[in-house]
Amino acid sequence: MSLVSLITSVVGFAVIGEPFITVSHQKQLFLDDYLIKSRTNIKRVIQHAQKYEGNPVLWATESWEPKLGILYGSVIQDEGEYKMWYKSGMGVGYAESSDGIKWIKPQLDLVKVDGQKTNLLFLKSETFKGPETIPTFWEPFGVHKDEKDPDPSRRYKMGFLSIIRPYKGPRRDPFHPTDRRGLGVASSPDGIHWKLIDAFATDAICDGDTHWMFDPAREKYVLYGRTKKTLPEVESAWSKYDWYEQYHSGRAVARLESDDFLKWDFTDPATAPVVLTADIEDEPGTEIYSMKVFPYESLYIGLVQVFHARPEACYLDVQLAVSHDSLNFTRVADRTPFIPVGPIGSWDRFNHSLANNSPILVGDELRFYYGGRTYRHGPYKGEDTGPKSGGIGFATIKRDRFVSLQASFDGGEVFTKPLTLIGSDLHLNAKSDFGEIMVEVLDFAGNSIARSKTIRSDSLDIVVDWKHGSLKAVKAPVVLRFTLKNACLFAVWCT
Repeated sequence: MSLVSLITSVVGFAVIGEPFITVSHQKQLFLDDYLIKSRTNIKRVIQHAQKYEGNPVLWATESWEPKLGILYGSVIQDEGEYKMWYKSGMGVGYAESSDGIKWIKPQLDLVKVDGQKTNLLFLKSETFKGPETIPTFWEPFGVHKDEKDPDPSRRYKMGFLSIIRPYKGPRRDPFHPTDRRGLGVASSPDGIHWKLIDAFATDAICDGDTHWMFDPAREKYVLYGRTKKTLPEVESAWSKYDWYEQYHSGRAVARLESDDFLKWDFTDPATAPVVLTADIEDEPGTEIYSMKVFPYESLYIGLVQVFHARPEACYLDVQLAVSHDSLNFTRVADRTPFIPVGPIGSWDRFNHSLANNSPILVGDELRFYYGGRTYRHGPYKGEDTGPKSGGIGFATIKRDRFVSLQASFDGGEVFTKPLTLIGSDLHLNAKSDFGEIMVEVLDFAGNSIARSKTIRSDSLDIVVDWKHGSLKAVKAPVVLRFTLKNACLFAVWCT
């Protein structure tokens, strides 16, 4: 397509009613084509999170500990230290750290094993009776510190999977007809001593690995929880496999909202709207096990826990999704894992689980805590599985570098949709130290308003230096043209 034709098509795009996109101090990442009108010889590539060499940072080390400690829970920075709540055997374990790498398991007297103090806060009530008993507790989802609640006894809130079994009442879960299931909520003044607030704040979610966030844009808690849904085209295509009925359960993710984490917009079983489920582009047997969503700059990023439910597989890795409204999600690029399972010999061979908190910014890196296990998920029947053990580690990326738009030495170019640029400086997060990037600002007639000097740098914040023109001359919506050679572009913004 010629430049004039392209600009004409962009004008046509604007005329049919879509508003111009504003680019200001919030970074625009390229996880999808929200900003992009066209790209030629440009690939979108997921940047795999790099696993910390010292993983796992938390593993069973005490005589009383079960071998299975996994991150159904949270890691937060609180009052100058890191705090972790996680699933330890049949209960909730607690650990502290000054750096998020070396963890201390404080010896508490809440739960004793053979007379010994432990770091357990409470256990599943069918195995333990004590002052911290929560009768319907099954497993933790996570913990957050709620600075908005005026009651200091509710400063920390825990969401957990709540189950009554057997159950024959009107609140039965349709996917587990002998159970009542839902979100339980407990509170604590210190993150250590917990009391039940509501055993069933909502029955609209049905199983583990439920996640939530507080969304400042909506000023609401938004929860993404387990439900089940299989698209008709998926059922038609995959049901031909003789293993399908045994292995595929149709796990999917539903969305709920709340002002206070207690009263939710959907409360009846299986009524919350589904926002993500496996589709026909997935490998046969794929299920969306869970999704942790967090606001990031100008968008929402979803860490998608994907269950590969096939006879030769049965494992969970982490992929990416993106949304601009927290409601509608797009899977990213070719669905390559963002946090893949480990190779032979590793601690995280199978079954990744995600922390319920947003990634933690440490210097210029985003740190993602996750749980890994040595055994496959059921209903795997083969011999390629290990003992039931697991631990917790983390992986990192440089700030903003979830995906890249990239071209090799033969070059490629990207044209944006019409943009309103707010600011006098254009910034890039890019890697072009062994290649080059050029930026051009165009009006709708294809005229060049500003053209950059050649950019040869690897930096999280490159302020574009102009060869001619500048953003100060930009008074109307424009189109940006990026030309890349042996280079990667991660984000763009204005100040």
